[in-house]
Amino acid sequence: MAAGFNSRFTPKQLKALAELFNNQRVFQPEVDADTLAALFACRLKAPLVVRNARTLCYIFNFMSKELLVTPIWQAVAEQTKCFISLKGKPICRNTLSSANYCAANSDIIDGWTIEEYIRRVKYLLINKSTY
Repeated sequence: MAAGFNSRFTPKQLKALAELFNNQRVFQPEVDADTLAALFACRLKAPLVVRNARTLCYIFNFMSKELLVTPIWQAVAEQTKCFISLKGKPICRNTLSSANYCAANSDIIDGWTIEEYIRRVKYLLINKSTY
């Protein structure tokens, strides 16, 4: 199994991702670029509390499609125990898989906004632009 999410984000990309996660109210409390850097490096001091697993999965799945994280991100998340529920229970791969299925079939998630953020993050990688 891969040792991590296989991602290499710049500080500007991490800032954009933090804005996305916070606007979508994925984690409690909100995250910053440093927290996301630790997440993607699999070096969190404590797991992130997930408020909205469906949106989390939608974001990670789209990042995977855009080749920004490994396609086996759910397995990495389970192995590193980086996410817990609001009740403090670790979020396993099966829970992420179910949430991912629900997210893909949901009209509630603002997929367009999420996908635009991810494309912006990818653009920052390709063009090394300012955000």
